[in-house]
Parts: sequence; structure tokens; C-alpha cells
Amino acid sequence: MVTLKTFDSSILSLIVLLIMYLDAHNRLERKFTLYNLFMTLVLLNMGLIIIDLLTWTFNGLPGYHYRVINCIVNLLLFVIEPVGLALWILYANFLVFHDENRITTLKKYLSIPLMINALLSIVSLFTGYFFRIDELNIYHRGDLYWVHLLLCVVLLLYPFPAIFKNKNNIPKKHFNSLLLFIIPISVGTTLQVLFYGVTYTWSGMMLSLLIVYLTIQDRESSTDFLTEVNNRKQLDHYIKTKINSGRKQEPFSIILLDLNRFKEINDKFGHAVGDEALQNAVKVLRQCLRQSDFLARYGGDEFLIVMDIGTPQMLEKSVQRIKDCFEDFNHENQKPYTLSFSSGSYLYDYRSNMNADQLLKHLDQLMYQDKERFYRLKDSTD
Repeated sequence: MVTLKTFDSSILSLIVLLIMYLDAHNRLERKFTLYNLFMTLVLLNMGLIIIDLLTWTFNGLPGYHYRVINCIVNLLLFVIEPVGLALWILYANFLVFHDENRITTLKKYLSIPLMINALLSIVSLFTGYFFRIDELNIYHRGDLYWVHLLLCVVLLLYPFPAIFKNKNNIPKKHFNSLLLFIIPISVGTTLQVLFYGVTYTWSGMMLSLLIVYLTIQDRESSTDFLTEVNNRKQLDHYIKTKINSGRKQEPFSIILLDLNRFKEINDKFGHAVGDEALQNAVKVLRQCLRQSDFLARYGGDEFLIVMDIGTPQMLEKSVQRIKDCFEDFNHENQKPYTLSFSSGSYLYDYRSNMNADQLLKHLDQLMYQDKERFYRLKDSTD
């Protein structure tokens, strides 16, 4: 029979997941892959909690029909458990690479271990490999239960090499949420494996999804829709906070970038290619910036970078490093357009008493001076 603690934690988890689902349904943009993957994870988590409750409810009840039901719900639990972790792999990979073709390929590869697990789960009804239900309708773990558990652990850990390898391309908040995802579900699973009779795995998964959802909400309000870097609202807040706390910190550097001839890309190749150019520019910037650097979309084709750099020499080297990254991109990628930028950079010292608006206006002037030099040079060489 289901224990009171199991029932309480499961019902509470269901309520939280339902609230999360309804809130996400009303708030989030529904046509995107991340939304669909997240919502499917929430629904699957709810389904697994319900099935898990049923396994404890019917376990030990006398009668043939109850034994049949107990076999069915335990079979469903073993078949569906790894599916949730496979969805986690898809979610994490899309958050890292933003590539739907990669997701399609991953689905094909993931279907193989999922089908093997489903087949062994069905066979377990007759062999007891993963689990068995005895004559008294009592559930027991099978001799090969560890195989099923190992598969789940591998699926849970699978995304992390890619996450760490590409951490510079992932916004810090998203990176942290991906790392934190593993903790609640791992703790819940460990407790369930070590202490037979408690079921905290899916309550742990609920907490993991809650962490992800809080990050998604923050992302919706502070992230630029197209490029997925910080938006202007977040930029203004960050700059003001940085300046106001400047008396307690070292000077910092700020760079304003404006893509050269971006309007020509839009006019010649269309807005879809223009959007791709902006996204590629962000990829290049993320690859050559540090994770601690702040990157935001300032406007149309303009981006702003805030770095904890305190000398003009280091700032100049940083600007040159970014230029080199753009040149490498143009050389390595056969695109119909070339990415380059004009920039204005400034080493901010709190003793200047310059406020955020004055700082941004000054950067604008520096950037436009560099832009004029770029066009004069182009005109003289054409």
C-alpha cells in the first residue's frame, strides 16, 4: 500500500507541476522547440508520478485482477522512466546548440536504447529480469534491475560533456540551471534505491523542472528574442548597477559594436539571412568572450559588451581578439556575406561621475567615429 509520506510528496509534486504547466501555457511562446520539450517533460513527469502512485496503491492487494493491474503499471513505469531522461537530453542539447537537425538525429539514436529497455521490461513480466510480482501481488526488484538503473544514469549524465565543452556559448544562468538539474533527481533516485519503500525520484524531477522553469521565466523577461543574449532592458539595469557599485570595484571596460553594412545584407539576401547573420555574430562573440563577460543586444545590429578589464592595453587587446574571431569566421564559413564591425570602447572609471546615459552616448559617438573611418577606407579602396 502507498505510504503516507509517498502520497503526500507525490500529491504536492503533482500540484506544483500542474501550476507550472498552466503558468507556462499562458506565458511562454508555444511554437518553439524548447517550449515543446519542456512542456512534454512536465506532462511526462506528472504521468510518472501518477503511475508510481498506482504501483504502490495496488501492490499487495489480494486478487487476480489487482495482480494484473500491478503488473501493467509497473511495466509502464519501467518503459516510460528512460523516456523522460531522453527528453532531458534533447532539451539540454537544444539549449546548447540551438540545432533542430541535431535533435532529429538524437531522437533516432535515443530510440535504440529506449526500445531495448521497453523490450526487456516486457520480457520481465515472464522472466523477472527488471522486476517481478509474486503470488501475493508483491513487487520485487529483479536480478537485472541494475541494468535499467544504469541506463537511466547514463541518460541523465549524457549531456554534460557537451555542456562543459560549450559552456562559453551558454548564458551563465542557463549553464547553472543545467548543472543544478541533476541534483534533485539524483538525490531522489539515490534515496529510492537505497531505502526500498520510499519514492522520491519523480518529486526530485519536479524540483529539477522547477529550477529550469524559473530560468526560463527569467530568460523570457531579460533575453533578446532573436539572438538569445541579454536584451536592452537587462542591459540598462546591468550598466546602472555596475556604475552605482563602482566605488567598491575596479574600473571596468565597455565595448559597443555595430555590424558593418548589415542593411546591405538584409536588402540583398533578405531578412531571414539578416537574422542568421545576427545569430552568427552572437556565436562568434560568445566563442571569443569569457563566460564572465556581459553581452547584450543594444539595438538592431548593435551589441554591447561589459568586461572586468582595468587597463587600456587589455581593452585594446580584447577588441583586437574579437576582430580576429570575426576574420576567422569569414575565412572558415562560406557565407554569402562578410561579418565585420565598427566599435567604440571605453575604460570606465567611477571618478568620471559619468552616469549610464552619458556613458552610452559617449560610446555611440566613439562607435560612429570608427564607422566613418571604416566607410572612408572602403570608399578609397573600391
